[in-house]
Amino acid sequence: MTERSWGTRVLVGFCLLLFLTVPGCRVAPRSGPATTLDLETFAARQATRASLLRLLESGGTIEIRRKDEDGETSFDDCAMELWRDGDRFALRLRKLGERFLWVGADGTRSWVFELFADPVRLVILPPETGGEQALGSELLLFGPEQLLLLAGLEPLDPAGARPLPPDDSGRWRVSAPGPVGTGWSEVVWSIDPDTLLPARITALGEAGAPLLSATLRDYEPIRARDQPVGAWPQFPGKVRVETSDGRIDVRLFFNRPGATGSRLRDALFDLDALMRTFKPGLVEYVR
Repeated sequence: MTERSWGTRVLVGFCLLLFLTVPGCRVAPRSGPATTLDLETFAARQATRASLLRLLESGGTIEIRRKDEDGETSFDDCAMELWRDGDRFALRLRKLGERFLWVGADGTRSWVFELFADPVRLVILPPETGGEQALGSELLLFGPEQLLLLAGLEPLDPAGARPLPPDDSGRWRVSAPGPVGTGWSEVVWSIDPDTLLPARITALGEAGAPLLSATLRDYEPIRARDQPVGAWPQFPGKVRVETSDGRIDVRLFFNRPGATGSRLRDALFDLDALMRTFKPGLVEYVR
């Protein structure tokens, strides 16, 4: 695989699943000291986070750094626009001002338009696939359920979780079983004790060794539909996902995020309409 195809496959695969990286709601700082994590409280907070971000729109950039087998480093960056309406999503990427990728889903299937290709290539996937069959086996770590967890959006079942000692920064930690079929034996959440927001999420392999981790930073409240200012959800300005072998480093920078749905249009999530617009010359279906 050439360096360009490797970089393109990683970027395409990651962006296919980018809509899942939407973390949680605003939590007021605790008024009193606490020394241990209340799993029930955290689980309840986690269960409500996604509801405030079912509608989402944001601009921003995505950067991806990677190393090939010879240790050579390469870099790509794109301007992005992201829209989410429940299970529907759309992501537009531009590279050097030119259209590069359009990624989408309508709740029953997902798709990637490779707009840089000649002819334009469209890959259509059923929801249970993470895209690795069509976009390369190196993307196995970036399946949709995995990214939900790395974004801190999945609920935490307190019955299956166990507390761990705090990390070196004093953040609380809790371990939960990894999703079935991902190759993750467990997922470790590092939680800010003052906000009860995830600061770092690490996936461990079957042998207990780290596979990859996500760092969530620069949380800011964003306007949400029908919510007073005090209830606006917190959204991270920066999300960084790194593999433990150091080969892939993906950085997401969001700007102008909102959760009101004011910029959402049905045409953003309509595959037939998108096909008429982009006129793909090659269409592939993953069964």
